Amino acid sequence: MTKEEPKKPVRKKRKPGRPRVETIYYVVEIVDWEWSFMFGANVAIDRDGPYSDYRHLQLRGTMLRPAKVKAETVELVFLPDRRLNEGERERDRPIGIGSLNLHRGHLQGIFPMPSDVLPLLLTMLTADKLRYVVMSGEKMRYGNARIQNFRMEMSIDEDDLPAED
Repeated sequence: MTKEEPKKPVRKKRKPGRPRVETIYYVVEIVDWEWSFMFGANVAIDRDGPYSDYRHLQLRGTMLRPAKVKAETVELVFLPDRRLNEGERERDRPIGIGSLNLHRGHLQGIFPMPSDVLPLLLTMLTADKLRYVVMSGEKMRYGNARIQNFRMEMSIDEDDLPAED
């Protein structure tokens, strides 16, 4: 007769929980800006409509927060998109509205925005009324961060932002 070894109870594998997403505030002071515009016949088959319309707002600045992000230069590009205007976007289910990428001391952000807000932003920038971009999103990981929202401000109050770690 052979002795059977007692069976060890099988442990259930624990399902990994959702990683806790920490919201970080990224604050950039606007130093310079540029606006570009291009219009022409649409030759790309995969694009909507007979015309190609390219306009973007580029903001350059200095990183103020978080202090841990060591960016020598900051460039944020905002791409107006008519599909994001009110009345057009109700069916969207976005997981973010843009991203930041840090590579060799250069921080670059790319963000779509409703096209109907562009004239107001250009007016405010021309009058030197917009001085800051405040973005909130995920903590930077491997030089990348998904951004949940952004706002452009004339001034910021440190009391409105959570304390840094």
